[in-house]
Amino acid sequence: MKSALFCLAVLALPACSLFHPAGEAATAAPEAPPPAYERIVFAASGATPAERAACEAAGGAIRPGGRLQWETCVQPFADAGKACSGDTGCVGKCHYEGGTGLAPGAAAMGTCQHNDAGFGCHTTVENGRIARSLCAD
Repeated sequence: MKSALFCLAVLALPACSLFHPAGEAATAAPEAPPPAYERIVFAASGATPAERAACEAAGGAIRPGGRLQWETCVQPFADAGKACSGDTGCVGKCHYEGGTGLAPGAAAMGTCQHNDAGFGCHTTVENGRIARSLCAD
């Protein structure tokens, strides 16, 4: 009888390592969240040296934008290209990149916006459906 209990205890002991208290990872620590995004907007048509430095420090690049070709700070998003079904899963917008032909309301998956450039034509996805197309210049 004692040997049967001993065998049962030996067999049950490894099972204890399968269970973890709620919220604890089994192996690795959770990933650190990406740095918070903050849009950098220039006060005039051209960037001051301080604005240029802030843009570059945030990983951005100075590019001309819009019809007036004013300098803008274009920053990449940490989740660029990730599959999405709406804006809640993205730092920026969820864009449909499958071309044309889908009407608003059609089921679709998108990808998270690559950067914060505000100009160009984009079709957005909300709640797993085509929401709207918009061109901004």
